[in-house]
Order: sequence, then C-alpha cells, then structure tokens
Amino acid sequence: MAGLQGAQPFLYEEDCTSTVEISVSCSGLPKMDLFSKSDPFVTLFIREGNSYRKLGSTEVKDNTHDPKFDKVFELAYHFEEEQILKFVVEDYDRIGKNDYIGSTHVRLGELASSGEPMVYDLKDKGKHRGIITLYAEEGGSNKAKVTFYTRCTKLDKKDFFGKSDPYFEIRKIREGNRPVLVYKSAVLKSNLNPVFDPFSIGMSALCSGDFNTPLQFDVFDWNMSGKVDLIGSFRTSFSEISPEHGNINSFPLIHPEIKRKKGNKYKNSGTFTFSRIILTPIHTFVEYLKGGLQIQLIIAVDFTGSNGNPADPRSLHHIGVQDNEYLEAIKSVGHILVPYDSDQQIPCFGFGAKLPPAYDHALHCFPLNGNADPEVNGIQGIIDAYKYTLSSCRLSGPTLFSEILSYSKAVAESQKQDYAYTILLIITDGVINDMRQSSDLIVESSTLPLSIVIVGVGGADFTDMNTLDADDIPLVHSRTLKQMKNDIVQFVPLREVKENSSHFNLAKEVLAEVPGQVTKYMSDYKIEPRAPVARTFNAPEIASIEDVRAFAQTPPNLQSGYTSPYPGQSNQNPLRASVTPQPRHFNPPGYPLQQPAQVQQHSKYNHPQGTQPPPQWGYQAPPPSSPYGYRAAHPYPGPPGGNPPYPTAPPH
Repeated sequence: MAGLQGAQPFLYEEDCTSTVEISVSCSGLPKMDLFSKSDPFVTLFIREGNSYRKLGSTEVKDNTHDPKFDKVFELAYHFEEEQILKFVVEDYDRIGKNDYIGSTHVRLGELASSGEPMVYDLKDKGKHRGIITLYAEEGGSNKAKVTFYTRCTKLDKKDFFGKSDPYFEIRKIREGNRPVLVYKSAVLKSNLNPVFDPFSIGMSALCSGDFNTPLQFDVFDWNMSGKVDLIGSFRTSFSEISPEHGNINSFPLIHPEIKRKKGNKYKNSGTFTFSRIILTPIHTFVEYLKGGLQIQLIIAVDFTGSNGNPADPRSLHHIGVQDNEYLEAIKSVGHILVPYDSDQQIPCFGFGAKLPPAYDHALHCFPLNGNADPEVNGIQGIIDAYKYTLSSCRLSGPTLFSEILSYSKAVAESQKQDYAYTILLIITDGVINDMRQSSDLIVESSTLPLSIVIVGVGGADFTDMNTLDADDIPLVHSRTLKQMKNDIVQFVPLREVKENSSHFNLAKEVLAEVPGQVTKYMSDYKIEPRAPVARTFNAPEIASIEDVRAFAQTPPNLQSGYTSPYPGQSNQNPLRASVTPQPRHFNPPGYPLQQPAQVQQHSKYNHPQGTQPPPQWGYQAPPPSSPYGYRAAHPYPGPPGGNPPYPTAPPH
C-alpha cells in the first residue's frame, strides 16, 4: 500500500438507521505516468451545503489501469436525506502533486437500493476518463461488536540483520472470492512473539453480520522501504473462533510459496492465537423506537427583554412577512423532533415574561397556550401557542433556565421505570443568569432518561451555552463535586448553522447526539429493546390551502390584542387537528408550577357552579386533581363563542 496506510473502514455517522458498505473498482483508466502505468487511488467526499467534506481514501494500487480496491467505505444511510457523494480518482505521485484523473457524483440512496454493481463514467471537464464501478451492501442486522486479544508465537525471521517487524490484516471474503480489508493492526518492531493491542470492531464491518463469512488473516513483516513480506496466513470464520461456537483459538500461519518449496518438511511460519474474544451486543436507537419507546418532547421559549420589542423589526420576536428566528427554529427543529413524540401532544412553556392581568413579575415556567394543560397538537399547535403568548405577554427577565430544567428533570424521574425518554428543546437568545443552578441541574439530570437540546437564536454571546454543551469539559456539581455521568446537552447556534449550511443540516445538527444519548442511557441501565410493536398516529385534518396562506400572511397585532387570524372562523382554528388528544400520564411529583397568588380570587373553582370567571386572562387556583398547578380563564387557541375577547397587551 504505497503512499497511503490502510485503516479500519470509515464510519461516517452513528448507525441509527442502516449502514452501507461501498466497494470500489475502476477500469480503463488513462496512462498518467511517462514510464509506467498509473498508481490510482479513490477519495470519497460528501456534499454539505454548497461544499464537499472528505470522508476518506482507498489504498494506492500500483501500476494498473484496472484497480480493484481492498478498502471499503462504510456510511450511515438516512432515507430522509439526500446524501450526494463524490468519488475522485487520482494518480499517486511519490515526489510531486497527485494527478487528477476524473470524478463522478452519486446519490447514496441510488447505491443502497441497487442489488447490482452500479457503473459510472469518470469525467474531467466533460471528457471520458474511464469507468468506476460501485457496489453497495447493507451491513448485517447483527448489531454487536467484538473485541479481540491476539498474539503470535515463533514467527519466521524475515530481516537479514534483525528480527521481523510484524503486523496483521483481516479481510472478509465476499461472494466471488472478493477479499475486503476490514482491519489493520499497528506494527510491532523487532518481535517474533508479538502481543498485539486489543481492538474492537463491529460485526457488520467484520463479517456483515454473518458468522459464517470467511475471514482471512495475513501476518506481514513491515519494511521501511514500503515493501512488505508475507510471514503467513490462515482462513477461518467467526463461528469457528467464537467462544459460544467453535472455540478454536490457535491457527498455524502458512506461507504458500515456502510450503510449495519445502513440501512435507514445512510445518508453519508461526502461530496466531486468539487469547480472548468478547462479543458485546449493540442496540440501536431505531431498535428502541421499534420496541415502543415513548419519546416525550418538551419545548421552552425565551421571552426575555434581551430579544427586543416585538414591534421593532430588529427584534428576534418580530413577526413580519418572513418568519423570525424563533419561528424558524420551531419549524426547522420541530419538524424533525415532533414526529418522535408518540401522540404529537407537546407541552410548551415560556420563560422570562410578565403575564396579564397584573404584569407585576416575570414567570419562568408558564404554559404558552394559557391553559391548564400545556400540551398543544403538533407543529402548528406550537406556532399558534407561541403567537398567542407573544400577543399578550410583556417581555421581561432575567433569563433563568433552572425552572424549566427542574420541571424536565422531574418528568424524566417520574418515567425512569417506564419505557420512555424525554427530550427538552430550549430556544433562547444567549446569556443566562442562573448558570450555577442550571449547571448543577444538568449534572443531576445526567443519570436520567433525558436529553436537552438548546437552539441559540440571534447573534449574542453563546459562551454559556457552549459551556453547558460540555463536549470538551464535563460539568461538575458545585456542591457535591460530582462530574456529570453522561453528556446530555446539545447546543446548536441557529444563525451560525444557517450561514454555513443548508436548512436540513440544522435538523441533523440538532439530532446529532440524541440517538447516542438514548442508547448510552439504555446501555448504562441494561435496558434491552422490547419486541417490535405497532404504532398508531392520528392524522390531523388539514385546512384548505387558502386558509393556510391567509394564516401564514397574517401576523398577530401586538397593539390591539389577540384576534383570530382565520376569516369567518372566530370560534375554532381550521389548522388544528380535529382528533381528540389522548390523555398523557406524566405528573412529576413534588414540583408545582408557578401560579400568582393575586389572581386566585378569579378561579372558577371559587365561583358558584355554572357561572363564568371574569373575561381577563388570569391564572386561577387549580383543582385538587390538576397535574400542572395552574389554570387559565380562557382555553387556547381563541375566545370561545360568547366569551369576550382577550385584553389588549400593554406596550412592551
């Protein structure tokens, strides 16, 4: 392998859906060297926005116009994404710059769905430069990794002035007796009895999940010149060496040429021994979802004064012809996360605002819909609730995360015994004022089935958010000094992602760590996926396209109070689903939500039966059975028939 070292297959993404292995060969490549054939290799890129990112390269094949490469590319295939791949073929130059031969662009979905090799023209400035053949195989369904402890004894001495410098390679043998490189060890210098470092490899990469796939082990002697000498080889399969199956742990290394010359006098060129083999199951995010894992999504929106007056076009909360950044984040992130919520009923909260009628102090965990039940139906319900609160609240402060983090922690704690997982989405504009309390709550929550996704809007200083993300430095509790058990926070700056990538990359950024956080939690607590179950989704009734367009083009009037934006339908929202939401069962113990004492006299529970409370929007004392600890005078989304309209919000 002149020039480029072999390596394990490149795994582009965490395997949350399915894995595709791509084998590469070329034919009819042009002659690029004056005195010999070309020395080609292939580099794989993937499109990200308007540019391409390098994923890896094959080895170099010397002096050939028809190379068949050992290295395979292993990528995660996501059905919901358009994954554009670019294969670039170059001629390796040991002295100067590599020579460009040609390239081709391919959709990964096209490769993954084909049962036959796909043939493409290589081109350079429109000119034909040979053929590239790509064959994609889906990784085996056996989700496990194997850890090998290996050693060799009595290896042949291959160097004249010293001992051998051994290393080994593993290849799986595919149909047609095609060897595919899956692992290459480090070189151990001057050692005829090497003990190699233990290594782990996924069963999909090792044998495509088929324990009977032939595996070839080759032990080589490394040389500084680049030329390698074969010491010996053997073939086996995982079923043969597995402790649960064949349990054969030692193999003679055979050099075919030496055996041919020496005949019966030849025994071997050393022995290869598996000292220990550990097979560990790996369960994927998809396996848990198929088993009926319940995903509870919670959304929290920042209504602090640092966002700016919503009437000002420069405000992050201003609603004009185009969506503001909060709506953009809600739509972009919500369209990906909401489908994971089993019943599409999403609890939505705000923090940092003063609410009517008193507007006397800021609340930091209030329902966006102004109702006793903070749940809304789907993406449109979230948008409606956001606009409803914006039309009536007064932006205030400070910015405090601890209330909503405490609530989410309590929800996750109440679901520890259930087959459930909570995802909290916080959309905020920057600096927070309770960093220590928030950091401590995240550390305490890091042992729970909880992920926290923070989307930053605007261009403020997001240093605090990056600290909470804790990718580089784990958070430590200020009192107990305990370090967070798991990394449960993912921070995504919306504006930065918008500037550097396309719309759907934001969603990928948001989801980047969540599947791994789910499987890590399940693995830590030895929670196995359940048997696959059927899931039922209620399809909402969609309004006419005219109503949708009218709604999209009609921002709420912040100076005249909340009015229904739907022409001729003041009593109902035509974009809301007509299905009856199913009750949810998560009442976090011991954590009552805020209710202003000064409005308790307006409670309908203090009024004679059958009478209505005053028309203003006021929090009311909850009934004994209320799971949330507050109740509003009028239910969301608009004034019911016969009730007076909501009051005008005071100037922000």
